Amino acid sequence: MQSFDVLIIGAGPYGLSISAYLRDLNVNHLIVGIPMDSYRVYSPAGMRMKSEPYASAFAAPRPGYDVRAYSKANGLDYVDRVIPLSVEQFIEYADWYTAHLVPDVRQDRVTRLTKTDGGFQADFDGGDSVIAKQVVIATGLGPYKYIPEELSGLPAELISHTTDHLELDRFGGRKVAVIGSGQSALETAALLNEQGAEVRIVSRSPKLEWNVPNPEHVSLLGQLRWPVAQLCEGWYCKFYDTPWAFRLLSAEKRVDRARTVLGPSGAWWLKERVDGVIETLTSYRVQKADPTGEGVCLFLDGPKETAIDVDHVIVGTGFRMDVSRISFLPSDLRSEISTLGNYPVVSKVGESSARNLYFAGAPAAANIGPSMRFIAGTHNQARPLARKLASRARSAK
Repeated sequence: MQSFDVLIIGAGPYGLSISAYLRDLNVNHLIVGIPMDSYRVYSPAGMRMKSEPYASAFAAPRPGYDVRAYSKANGLDYVDRVIPLSVEQFIEYADWYTAHLVPDVRQDRVTRLTKTDGGFQADFDGGDSVIAKQVVIATGLGPYKYIPEELSGLPAELISHTTDHLELDRFGGRKVAVIGSGQSALETAALLNEQGAEVRIVSRSPKLEWNVPNPEHVSLLGQLRWPVAQLCEGWYCKFYDTPWAFRLLSAEKRVDRARTVLGPSGAWWLKERVDGVIETLTSYRVQKADPTGEGVCLFLDGPKETAIDVDHVIVGTGFRMDVSRISFLPSDLRSEISTLGNYPVVSKVGESSARNLYFAGAPAAANIGPSMRFIAGTHNQARPLARKLASRARSAK
């Protein structure tokens, strides 16, 4: 059975960036997963990145591996700000980054992770196992997608999450309700409408919120007034993109801000494809959902009680942290992981209360900051976590 100092479970932005740093530090490690699987399999054609191009880059151990460098190396036009990347462009950048910095991803799935003397044993879908002294869970948001209780009883053919679709053309000519008012819900609604579906957006918010576009240029002097952070721009963003500052907040506030900072809103460039184009029911929440033959009747509670009949419901209601949803963690190992508001309690680099077991990305948001929900967080976690892993690996020898 092969043995490694570190096992990284997941090959999205966090897993790849942490692996790149470990490789640079010559740490014996294994990264397992399908590179960029969630973006590759669950992002419909035509979607765009909400983050600015400069903020769509993974953390890297050396300069020259951002989207600008990728574009230059491949003879592509590049604009640092305002014009968003398509998901296809982003995946191409990620593949280039992976080929250069993380060329040895094992494309397999971990089915079970158990504690052993001095480390962990990971069993794979392929039937074999490895031993690792330290483990990083970087599985992304997939395990945590949330469907409201009032909709959870619908048959699978009548309801789906925005992350369940690679193609939306099958909904052409059908009536679809999209629940939610965040970027994922609003962009899904726009794409559905453009594919010929009859779309209604249902939102609890009194109105849809749209981001204000960033300035096309920010001078060095202008950054004193409008600092540019990976997470977003302005002093508000600078605070929430600074882990040590975020940790000054009380535990209760950290849990709240981890969920709500940069809450539901649409990108400014999406507004013209939704506002006044797609029927939107604001200040409404779904009270009950009943299957009706091949469709669904949604009973809504709002300014006027109403019911709407649709062929399908797509929820864009985000994600809810819950360690019990990680299928490869047995109950005895889960019981060692302390939680705070359903987030695992982690150190400033991501180590949980189960020694040598780390969380990367969104599960670490209540302790490191809301940037962990976005690609921006790779710049706050990958380097310090890799250094901690390397230090502990060296001390164990």
